[in-house]
Amino acid sequence: MKKRIGFAFLFFGISLFILFLYKFGMEAFQIIKLNINFYYFFIFVAIVLISFLPYVMRFKVIIDSFGKKVSLIQLIKQTIAGFSVSYVTPASRLGGEPVRIYMLKKESNIDYITATSSVFIDKFVEILGSALYGIIGLILLMQLPGLSLNFKILFGFLVFLALLLLYWIFHRYKHGKDVISKVIKFTNIKDHVREIDKQVHEFFKYKKKILFKSFMYYVISGVFFILEFKFLLLSIGVDTSLGELILIINVWGILNFVPSPGSIGFLEVGQAGLFHLLQGSSAEGLAMTLVLRSGYLLVVCLGFFIISKFGIKQFFKKDEG
Repeated sequence: MKKRIGFAFLFFGISLFILFLYKFGMEAFQIIKLNINFYYFFIFVAIVLISFLPYVMRFKVIIDSFGKKVSLIQLIKQTIAGFSVSYVTPASRLGGEPVRIYMLKKESNIDYITATSSVFIDKFVEILGSALYGIIGLILLMQLPGLSLNFKILFGFLVFLALLLLYWIFHRYKHGKDVISKVIKFTNIKDHVREIDKQVHEFFKYKKKILFKSFMYYVISGVFFILEFKFLLLSIGVDTSLGELILIINVWGILNFVPSPGSIGFLEVGQAGLFHLLQGSSAEGLAMTLVLRSGYLLVVCLGFFIISKFGIKQFFKKDEG
C-alpha cells in the first residue's frame, strides 16, 4: 500500500513537472539565459555548503551532552550524506536519518541507541524551528492579497499540527512517558526503543539549556536560509524583500514533506503559484526551482561521493576482519 502511494505521488509529481515545464519552461529558461549571474550562483552554492556548519553544531551540542565526542569533519560528512539521501527519497526531510545513524555507529563508534536518540532530538529541534518560522510565514501570508482563503487555512492548519505534535512529544517526555515505543511496535527491538525513549526523556528533563543552545543554532541556520535564497534569486536577476523571502522559504519547507523525491513537481507548482502573486510571473518561480535543483544536485553528488567512499572503507574493514 505504501509503495502504491509513493508511486502515485511520484507519477503525479513528474506529471506536474512536465506540465509546468511545457507551460512556463521556455519563459523560465529565457529568464535564466538572459539573467544568470554565475558569481551570485556560486555564492549561493557556497552558502548552501557553509550552512551545514550551524546544522552540524546544532547536532553536535546534543550528542556531546551524552558524553560522546565526534569530530566536526565526521559530522559534516555524515550530515551532507544524510541530506543527499533525503533529497532522492520520497521524504525529503526525513529519508537520510537512518544513514546518519548508521554512519555514526560505523564511522564514529557511537552506539545505535545514543545515535538514534541524538538524531531524534535534532529532528525535534528542526521541526520546532520550522514551526516558529511557519508562524512568521503565516502572519505574512494573511496579509498577501490574491491568495485563496483555503490555502491560508491549510497553511495555518499545518503550522498548528506541527506545534501540536511538538507539544505532545515534549509533554509526554516531561512526564516520563514514552513516545517512540508508542509508535514503533516491533517486539524484537522494543527494549532498544525503550532505551532510546529513556535517553530522550532524560535529555528533555535535565538538559533544557542544551536544547535551547541547539535551537539557537537552528536560528543561525534560518539566517543562512534567507541568504541562500536571496543569492539564488539574485543569480537569475530577481530581487525580493525579506518578507517575500520568508514566504518563499516557508512554501519550500512545507512542500519538502510531500512524499516525492526532491518534491519534484510539487515544488514547481508551489513556487510558480507564489511568484505569480508576489512578482506577477509564474515563470520566475519555475526558473528559481530549476536553478535551486541544479545547486542542490551538486551537493547531492558530493554526498553520494562521501557515501561511496564510506562504503569502500567499510568493505575493506570487513575484508581485513
